[in-house]
Amino acid sequence: MTTQQQIAVMVGEQPVEVIVSDAVLNFTLPILSTGWPFGENPKRGGVLLPGVPTVVDRVAMPGKYRVVKWLLLISDDVHGLGISSEINAFMKGGTIEFTEFAVIGDADLVRYEVDLVVDDNEVRLMVTSGHDGVLEARSMKIGLFS
Repeated sequence: MTTQQQIAVMVGEQPVEVIVSDAVLNFTLPILSTGWPFGENPKRGGVLLPGVPTVVDRVAMPGKYRVVKWLLLISDDVHGLGISSEINAFMKGGTIEFTEFAVIGDADLVRYEVDLVVDDNEVRLMVTSGHDGVLEARSMKIGLFS
């Protein structure tokens, strides 16, 4: 669903007409649920309780070298707050390295921590809320395996 609004912005002494669009993503149903090797996508990770590590998503990572990238959305819908970030992970053997980057939104107001936990060939995306309100997590992933 997209909404648009046309506004006039002054550039110097001249008004310029600008169209502002707002897109809303629908996470109610997975885009792909069968025949996709990485599981349900996008994934609704559920409610994040303060101080409780919560599994937001998981992925089986067979092969010698494995890469997974998540797009993460964390929101406080009651207060209209949200953040988006990307998490890039590289697994070799039983060791995983990851980084979270491209954090945008209300990062100064929505506090949380991200961790990845390896259990054999499965990697779990864990999020721990440090926020006073109720947070909900959603994620989408892509992966590469050797």
